[in-house]
Amino acid sequence: MHQLLPLLPAQILWINVLTHGLPGLAMGSEPADPDAMRQPPRPPAETVLGAGLWQRVLRVAAVIAAVTIGVGVWAHTTDRPWQTLTFLALGLTQLAVALGSRARPGTAANPMLFAAVGAALLLQLAAIYAPPLRQLLGTEPVTATDLLIVTAVSVLGYAAIRLDRRIHSTAPPPAEVGRPISESPEAT
Repeated sequence: MHQLLPLLPAQILWINVLTHGLPGLAMGSEPADPDAMRQPPRPPAETVLGAGLWQRVLRVAAVIAAVTIGVGVWAHTTDRPWQTLTFLALGLTQLAVALGSRARPGTAANPMLFAAVGAALLLQLAAIYAPPLRQLLGTEPVTATDLLIVTAVSVLGYAAIRLDRRIHSTAPPPAEVGRPISESPEAT
């Protein structure tokens, strides 16, 4: 029956622990956006997923799903270890999204995030190449070429979150940034 499932339950649990555990803790120490205090406060009635956040979650989730399913279909039709490559693609794409979610990408402001993503990446590779983990998770070793292809495609997760942040910015219009609260239209 496991041949019919795209991922095994143990694989899904493994990915959740790796992509949400270590990087999630490190994201907690991510420095705030330098312009955060210049932005107006959120309205009291706005939910945590307000200001377009739930739409961003759906857009990025669609990219993660497309990469994962695309790799799985490609691997299955080309007679590769499709379940392992699907497992690898989902994990790597989510790690790429974690790196792209930073408030200040391109800086070394949060070295713990790089360490956490690096550790998660090594554990993801161990799940494919270390015999005890392979047996536990039902994975198979993949070729270096397949590993490079899946890694390259998984970078789309990083690109998706960065592009989404640029296109769908939640920052106020430029005229509002830096304006004291007493001068804002809501205060008059």
